[in-house]
Amino acid sequence: MRKIFAYSVLASALAFSGACKKSAEDKAQDKYEKAQDNVKEQVKDVNKAEKDVRDEQKDVVKEQKDVVKEQQDVNKQEGELKQAEVQLSAARAEYKAELQRHIADIDARINTLEARADKKSHDTAAKLRDKKADLTARLDRVATETDAKWDAFKHDTDAYWDTVKKDLND
Repeated sequence: MRKIFAYSVLASALAFSGACKKSAEDKAQDKYEKAQDNVKEQVKDVNKAEKDVRDEQKDVVKEQKDVVKEQQDVNKQEGELKQAEVQLSAARAEYKAELQRHIADIDARINTLEARADKKSHDTAAKLRDKKADLTARLDRVATETDAKWDAFKHDTDAYWDTVKKDLND
């Protein structure tokens, strides 16, 4: 019986020790599988990060193209503005020359009226001198009138010239 007992203890020890080895192998296998899963997840994360970087690069390139296009638009508008300023300056110069011709017409009419001897002619000449002074003041404002008020200024001055022209013809 002692032999049987000894064999059973020995068999039990061998059985438990084999089971422990198998358990250690199972643990190692589990660690290996977990490590593989972890690597797969990290590969997925890296791939996702790379895709995100490519997408961001595409966005940056698109934004750079937009900036270039907007700069071209700004340059075009600046060119148009400069051209409009040149045209406005030319229009102002032409208008100023026209006002100077009108003032010369008034001077000629004043000289004609003063050459006459009657009182009515001298009174008319005095009125024309006042209107000439007003037109001369308007002439001085041509260069300093703001762009925003230019159309109104020109309209008022033209209307005033029409009344003066009527007086010249009377």
